[in-house]
Amino acid sequence: MALTDTVIRNLKSEPEPYKKSDSEGLYLLVTPEGSRLWHLAYRFVGKQKTLALGPYPVVTLAMAREARVEAKRLLAQGVDPSEKRKADKRAAAAARTFAEVADEWFATKREPEAKSEATLKRDRWLIRELKSEIGHRPIGEIEPPELLRVLKKVEARGQYETVSRMCTLASQVFRFGSWNGYCTRDTAADLKGALTSPKSTPRPGLTDPAAVGKLGRVINGYIGKGPLVGWALRFLSLTLVRPGEVAKAEWSEIDFENRVWTIPAAKMKMRREHQVPLSPQAVDVLIAVKAINGSRRYVFATYEDKPLSGNTFNTALRIMGYDTQKEHCAHGFRTTASTLLNEERSADGKPKWHPDVIELQLAHVDANGIRAVYNRAQYWPDRVRLMQHWADRLDELRDGGQVITLSRQAAG
Repeated sequence: MALTDTVIRNLKSEPEPYKKSDSEGLYLLVTPEGSRLWHLAYRFVGKQKTLALGPYPVVTLAMAREARVEAKRLLAQGVDPSEKRKADKRAAAAARTFAEVADEWFATKREPEAKSEATLKRDRWLIRELKSEIGHRPIGEIEPPELLRVLKKVEARGQYETVSRMCTLASQVFRFGSWNGYCTRDTAADLKGALTSPKSTPRPGLTDPAAVGKLGRVINGYIGKGPLVGWALRFLSLTLVRPGEVAKAEWSEIDFENRVWTIPAAKMKMRREHQVPLSPQAVDVLIAVKAINGSRRYVFATYEDKPLSGNTFNTALRIMGYDTQKEHCAHGFRTTASTLLNEERSADGKPKWHPDVIELQLAHVDANGIRAVYNRAQYWPDRVRLMQHWADRLDELRDGGQVITLSRQAAG
């Protein structure tokens, strides 16, 4: 007997799934959980097959019967309804544009892969540029020459690092598309060797001790003119972190009692929490700034209680007379410290500092995760001594001294 809506609504679930037939192969599968699922049983080329039509009441009785009629029409034409549905899905997937797939990929990035906000902002901008060129195109139809033309436009501007990053992002979108059936391969992978590889150009940083000392004196003079930025530059030179991490430092991250600054993983380039031992010189900076900004969220906050702009440090250095492209930039304080500390030797000619101690304090992540965790614990006392030594050396260089001493042993 044919089904009715009243009969369907009154169907009860049972411990085992069961079928309730309508007619001509159409039936409802009632599950123990209470779901009512439409199916159509049919034969094609002598084989018994089943076509799922969807759940009731999303698919009504009338809709299920219409789907049955359409399936019978296809069968009369020698077409398998199941294969026709698969083909339609493939066609719909193939019609997905690069922009649609890029948006879906970006929205489904997993939390462990999270990046800093600055990196995400850059990636969004690069994705937008790709979308403006090929976003309207079905991703499955984009061939290497078409993608290469887009990237060559950027390369022609001399932006080799940018074009390399764009190619990497495009590759990630194509791989995501292939995993989800929107395309068949990573088109960007076929461009290996077709673009100019960017040359690694280290950020400029002073490495001559006398020049470093002069910079310290210049910063001192700048503090008198623009105290907040001047103090921030001194703090940057004393802590060896990245400029953005100083710009966004918050009072809640500072432990004055134990003299430690704990930077949350979300603010770090490598997305791992980083601790900075604070020398008395660094604490002195914080005390001076606290008199100005103590009631604000950010240590080096603007009047609107927002963190300093990432360009503030380099702007100040340029005002001081430094070429931030060739001579010394904000990020260059890390280069300065790494170079001078690695060059230091004890009386017996051996390196004064273990390279791992310097690397850990610079927040360079060890490729061996277990070793990195072990080293963070093992080298903490050495890192405390290193940071005190570095603060003392900056003082001596600034004051024109050349003798390296560890004047505050108690800080270790």
